[in-house]
Amino acid sequence: MTITSEPRVNPGMGKIEVGQWETAGLLKPSAIKPVFATLERAHILRQLGTLAAGEQAALRKAIAEIRG
Repeated sequence: MTITSEPRVNPGMGKIEVGQWETAGLLKPSAIKPVFATLERAHILRQLGTLAAGEQAALRKAIAEIRG
């Protein structure tokens, strides 16, 4: 799923606010959007960080909800 720093007024189904964005290594307050994407490894320039355990659990739950 994609991570964005663009704020949205209406959080939709599956959107997760990254509350610990600094700890995760992100540059700005961010949210995970319910948009799935597949990238080739060659297109990944760097890893910024890692989500906290609670946010990883929220991400897994959102994916499960989206998939039905």
